[in-house]
Amino acid sequence: MSRSLLLTFSLVGLAVGALGFRLEGRAGAPPLTYGAHPSRPAPEWNNDSWLNTAQPLHLSQLNGKVVLLNFWVYTCYNCTNTVPSLVDFDHKYRTQGLVLIGIHTPEFPPYSGEHDKSNVARALQQYGIEYPVAQDNDDKTWNLYGIKYWPSFVLIDKKGVLRTVNARQNFEEMIPKLLAE
Repeated sequence: MSRSLLLTFSLVGLAVGALGFRLEGRAGAPPLTYGAHPSRPAPEWNNDSWLNTAQPLHLSQLNGKVVLLNFWVYTCYNCTNTVPSLVDFDHKYRTQGLVLIGIHTPEFPPYSGEHDKSNVARALQQYGIEYPVAQDNDDKTWNLYGIKYWPSFVLIDKKGVLRTVNARQNFEEMIPKLLAE
């Protein structure tokens, strides 16, 4: 076997191993039923590091607002493809009571740069994201909501009740209905 082929297999093995390690670290999270309407109180997140807001946001402060959580990472192709419609939702519904919050949960180990706040800030600027974004570098919010995939979305009604948790962006019809409740 040539040295270059051996090196290629080694690098692929390391990449797969790193991904496997990352997924294994999330195995304890409760399973989600995607598209379900759980109708239970949404758990309170407690992230310390935030961007696009002067202070950390807490669910308890958002009573009377519809909250859309977007679990994403700036290096995820599928995540960044959803950003334009999320930015549009933010512009369209913010004044009507929607609070869109990005939960930036890195996929790869810290040396990849996804944990770096300045890298996340650059991505927010690049994509025109003005809504608040929490850094979830320790996966606590990810695990709290039982998220398994990037991107995933959590919709919480004005009373703080989970209405949907899914890996698809199918809330276009739900947001106006929840805002009208």
